[in-house]
Amino acid sequence: MPTRKGEATKARIVEAAADLLISGNDVNLDDVIGLTGTSKGQIFHYFPHGKDELRRAAAERHLSRVAEADAPAEPLTSWPAWERWIDRIVELHSQQTIHDACEIAALAGRALDNDTFTRNLVARMYERWIDNLCEQLSAMQSAGLVRSDAPVPALASAFVAALQGGAIMDRATGSHQHLTNALHQALALLHAYEGSFDT
Repeated sequence: MPTRKGEATKARIVEAAADLLISGNDVNLDDVIGLTGTSKGQIFHYFPHGKDELRRAAAERHLSRVAEADAPAEPLTSWPAWERWIDRIVELHSQQTIHDACEIAALAGRALDNDTFTRNLVARMYERWIDNLCEQLSAMQSAGLVRSDAPVPALASAFVAALQGGAIMDRATGSHQHLTNALHQALALLHAYEGSFDT
């Protein structure tokens, strides 16, 4: 049975490998050893299949960090809640410099990965984001805040695409405007389906 110290060591190894991935680097065992102060023997103890197994664990951790960073702090069941969620994402993103690793922008690179396992992980991440936003929008429909004819899956997809695409463009240009513009335009599209009353 793994000890608490062993679990902490394994977690440290995975975090370092995830940092390498979002920085645009592949998982190199020597780099992980240097970052964590562990040995190759320790890495193979926790990841007996070596680099590929660690790389997949790092990809899973990367996706969980994205989910943690961009999860709404409150249910998105009112217009002010959507505004606050967008403001929070933009604020977190604006705190990053051009030299910082960007979790969201790095996700696109993983979607193009040659490893089918990693691509499938990213696909499930996108699907989870869209499903979550669909639930929030359906709740707004039930409350009469969004019209019943609103294309909920398409609207949810538009928000995820705005988040991903805006983050990549900001990262490439060193701007903080593309993500802001994309998310606010997605919200404007949602407002086009606003219900007949607000609460």
